[in-house]
Amino acid sequence: MASVKRVTHKNGRVVYRIAISMGHDSRGLRQVRYFTYAVDQSANRRQQENEAMKYALETEDRLKYGRSQTSGKESFESFAGRWLEEVKGSLSCGTYVGYEQLLRSRILPFFRGYQIAGVRISDIETFYKTLEKEYAPGTIRRYANVLSCIFKTAKRWNVTEENPCQYARKPGRRRTGEELRFFTPRQALMFLRSLELSYGPYRAATQFRVFYALSVFCGFRKGETLALNWADIDFDTKEISVTKSIGRTENGFDYKEPKNRSSVRRVPFPDYVLKLLLEYRREYEELALEQGERWKGEGNLFIRSDGSLMGHTTTYQHFVKHLARYNRWVQEHPEEAEEQGLEKLPEISLHGLRHSCATLLNYLKINIVDISRYLGHASCSTTMNIYAHSFEEQKQTVRCKLDEFLRTQPV
Repeated sequence: MASVKRVTHKNGRVVYRIAISMGHDSRGLRQVRYFTYAVDQSANRRQQENEAMKYALETEDRLKYGRSQTSGKESFESFAGRWLEEVKGSLSCGTYVGYEQLLRSRILPFFRGYQIAGVRISDIETFYKTLEKEYAPGTIRRYANVLSCIFKTAKRWNVTEENPCQYARKPGRRRTGEELRFFTPRQALMFLRSLELSYGPYRAATQFRVFYALSVFCGFRKGETLALNWADIDFDTKEISVTKSIGRTENGFDYKEPKNRSSVRRVPFPDYVLKLLLEYRREYEELALEQGERWKGEGNLFIRSDGSLMGHTTTYQHFVKHLARYNRWVQEHPEEAEEQGLEKLPEISLHGLRHSCATLLNYLKINIVDISRYLGHASCSTTMNIYAHSFEEQKQTVRCKLDEFLRTQPV
């Protein structure tokens, strides 16, 4: 512990000499740091001693442990703001905005008034419980991830001694099959057929049929599909190059780097997609000629009526409306639907088409390594973790193949 000695100069001025032991060097010699602290001359002796001792302890903590005694008294809100500013440069714009929204919406309102070092495991668990009635476990885990990152940083900066999130119990995961919504291979084909039907005056535009076909057969993320250019398509080899994405940037929604290095890839497409692309290219060129000088297209595949880049929510809104329209038609025309082999489809998200692609590839017995590369995952473990539901079903296929092998080759 630091030693503090009171010194009174001839002119009556009081200072305190502080000695802080820093241990011993490689030769065994004791290392000491000395400081002089000038106290408030108008304070009484006890106040001066308390003031000097506080300074001595803070200085010792800063020298030995890189922290200040008062740092733990920082409010959670203040530290969270410093943390967010610190990580801003290492996050994509979309991730940063997402973190900011999670903080603003629920985290800061709950922890306002707490000191960063005063948050306990029980406080974290209570916070999780306030979210359970409104959010799915996946969303709660997003909040938990942000909280854990904040406290990991606080521990690394020596502001807190522990990360309370490390031991806090989070709501249990739902079974993967319940959490992940997708079309089975049969339903995926049914969905593509639904895009060719007319529902009164409505029929899906060719570019939407192309978009959804690429999602089902190539497994592109929405941002990757929206970013496609005609130059990315090799009609001879029937492959598409994925080199960019559309997402949130500092300039709004714009072109950006793909999600990870593995996302840059060349993906083959079947003849069904080739036929759609050729049909769409003819329509695209006719529209460009018709627009003339009003045309704003720069070769981007998915467009507004003037050729400019399609809005980032357009395909999602169209998908939801189309699925509702189709299911309503099946319900109102049961005999016609049955005759065409069509059934009501489950309500899934647009991203569910990418999950449907993975399920289809697994159904076709494509190996896990190729599926991972096809989808642009960073590793095979990512693919396994996400699509465990589908690969679990393959166990039955393995059993059947083993039985068949043993029937032909008895032990």
